[in-house]
Amino acid sequence: MKKTILVSLTACYLFANGYKIPEQSLNGLALSAANVANANGADSAYYNPANMTFNNPNKNYFELTSLFIHLNKVKFQNNNGEIYYSRKEDFALPIFHFASKDYNSYRFGLSIIYPGGLSKRWDDTIPEAGAKEFTLKTIEINPSIAKKINENLAIAFGIRFVKSEGIANVLGLKPNGNGTYTPLYSEYLNGTSFDKGWNAAISYRLNNSTKFAITYRSKINLSLSGNASGYYSLALLQQPTTAVKTFNTKGKVTIPLPATLNIAFAKTFNKTTIEFVYDRTYWSSYKKLDFDFEDPIVNGIFGTAKQKNWKDVNTYRIGITHKCTDKLTAMLGYAYDKTPVPDSTIDFSLPDSDKHIFSGGIKYKYDDRLTIGISALYTKQKNRNAKIYDNISNSYINGTFKEGGAYLFAFGMNYSY
Repeated sequence: MKKTILVSLTACYLFANGYKIPEQSLNGLALSAANVANANGADSAYYNPANMTFNNPNKNYFELTSLFIHLNKVKFQNNNGEIYYSRKEDFALPIFHFASKDYNSYRFGLSIIYPGGLSKRWDDTIPEAGAKEFTLKTIEINPSIAKKINENLAIAFGIRFVKSEGIANVLGLKPNGNGTYTPLYSEYLNGTSFDKGWNAAISYRLNNSTKFAITYRSKINLSLSGNASGYYSLALLQQPTTAVKTFNTKGKVTIPLPATLNIAFAKTFNKTTIEFVYDRTYWSSYKKLDFDFEDPIVNGIFGTAKQKNWKDVNTYRIGITHKCTDKLTAMLGYAYDKTPVPDSTIDFSLPDSDKHIFSGGIKYKYDDRLTIGISALYTKQKNRNAKIYDNISNSYINGTFKEGGAYLFAFGMNYSY
């Protein structure tokens, strides 16, 4: 059903502004993704492929990191004192980066990462009418090539291949007034897509201690398609009956994974490097969700596009890297992240708000080839007042989204030869 697929895919992609996941390496997590101008080693292939040219010219670099994500429960309390909780969620993701040695001023990189994803489930009657369950998994393979122009300047270009899978389960009920409900609709959707985009980077080093960088990741239109099955009440067709009709049809939708611009500056003072990153995410391309279903009746009932009208947003990041000893390095990060979701379109499928992000980590250099480390990140969501349309009572409810947020942990190994 159009109504239910909408809900399932609204919140697929963001973890920072929404549920986008910019933390894609040991260093990236420890520094709250303030790892652009000073990116080095294997994960420079993802955060700033132009910086691959400034790695040791005679070494190949690998990174293998395990990323663990814990999403806290989201609490919604309406003005009548009723409280609803989403379920907590846990994920484990392997991440891989590779940056090659020098080949006549060229370098080659490869990153296998997870640019976004979410699983959010509600069990209470009112929120589950809009978001009983929705899950999205994405994986991106990002090969890149970099060219060293001179000792201070480098450029890079890459291709992004993104595979996505989305699952939705939504239940609609009509209250009878005596504590019971009449089924209106139920739907389960499983959809997949394979889409492409690109990325580019430029790095300039004034000297060994002062670095500038600009990176850009293009918008990718995720063209999800799959099967939708379930039932709908014939009362929705204005028929004088409470009977329901089952359906099984194909559906498709295109949703933007937005373009992102990073402008970064890093400065090293003795053993400490401080990096500032301005992160601009172009969410204004997400204006509405409009689904197309093969079954004309299903498409007619649920064919109205849902307005989103998201806005472009900024994230401000700062990362500090301190070399404690020849073997031990400590990292700290902070980011302030704005939500792209306007008050007019917030709902249970994406209870997003502005966030404070805190992170840190350590690395230990075992020998000239092997470095191991751990890092952690905490996202604190701000409370947000919301006016949400209730699909059951066909009216608006006022309340506040609270708690939420997430914990991320990474355990990584870097190897060079």
